[in-house]
Amino acid sequence: MDFALDDEQQMIVQTIRRFADRDLRGWSADADRAGAPPDRLHAVGGELGFFVDAVPASHDGALDGGYSHVTRALRGFELGRGCAALAALLETNVEPALAVAAWGSTAAKQALFGSLSAGGLAAFAHDSLGKLAIDGTGDLRVSGKLGPIPAFATASHVLVAAPGALFLLPTEGLARSPITPSGWRAARWATATLDAVRVPAELVLARGGEATAAIAEVLAWVRTSLAARAAGVATSAMEHAGAYARERVQFGQPIGTFESLIRLHDDALTGAAAARLMALYAAWSLDTRAANAGDAASRARVQAGDVVARATVDAVQIFGGYGFVNDYPVEKLMRDARAFEALYGDERLGRVLAAKEAHHGSVPR
Repeated sequence: MDFALDDEQQMIVQTIRRFADRDLRGWSADADRAGAPPDRLHAVGGELGFFVDAVPASHDGALDGGYSHVTRALRGFELGRGCAALAALLETNVEPALAVAAWGSTAAKQALFGSLSAGGLAAFAHDSLGKLAIDGTGDLRVSGKLGPIPAFATASHVLVAAPGALFLLPTEGLARSPITPSGWRAARWATATLDAVRVPAELVLARGGEATAAIAEVLAWVRTSLAARAAGVATSAMEHAGAYARERVQFGQPIGTFESLIRLHDDALTGAAAARLMALYAAWSLDTRAANAGDAASRARVQAGDVVARATVDAVQIFGGYGFVNDYPVEKLMRDARAFEALYGDERLGRVLAAKEAHHGSVPR
């Protein structure tokens, strides 16, 4: 395995790092308070290659050849360092675009890619709790609750992964309810209650066993991206905490010289580095079509979720009482960390249930 970045990847990392440090961090606090992204996000993000990077060039997108999940993980880490909520919006089109390119009909491609190339957004929803009821062998009829998911409030389409079906759902005519949760407040979250909503057969990407395999692949994509962004948030928390510890003086010396805080800071950075490497390994597994790619992505997401939750709490502790004040950035980072644990299902529970099923299946009856 070659750990060196090629010239294009180095340029992307440097460009996105400048964007994260200069723009995303600058916009982050105001976007969090407003519960909405800045108006300039879409224009600046588009100039940097977001939104249509997974749309094929044949459909007015920027993707010419295979998609690089390693490059996405590298940029996702930098975006996480900037702002988790705005990162979610910048990355939201990838899963729908890749899925429709892989399994979508001509009609599905025209519908989604036409919207994305015109500046639209798409969202991804995983019905991990079985809230949706799906009927039909041709057109589908879908009922139940969808969300909460980021970008749904303004998305033109949602890629929905439900037991036995992967399909593209247009949002026109849906009664969406925008919400502003405590984490990723600017990410345009929403929910919707569906009542026998029709999904045309040409927008159904996969059914049955084929859907199970396709959904597993989509989840591997999104979990790898989440892991990379979570590692970036954890790193950002320690960057802010380290800067504060160098400036804050108690008992005549900077608190960054206290052994307990040095250990706290160092352990968090170690965890963030490990989470980043696990995300990059999962991305490499996806790019090489390794058999364990789904497992690697799941474990990377779980590890990164644990790391970012602990690192942001530790950052607040380093700030002391100021850590809970939204004048300082770590209070927001601690709230943002929770979304990485809540989105798209509980892999730990899934592995427990799979292990129990395997155990029961091996026991003679």
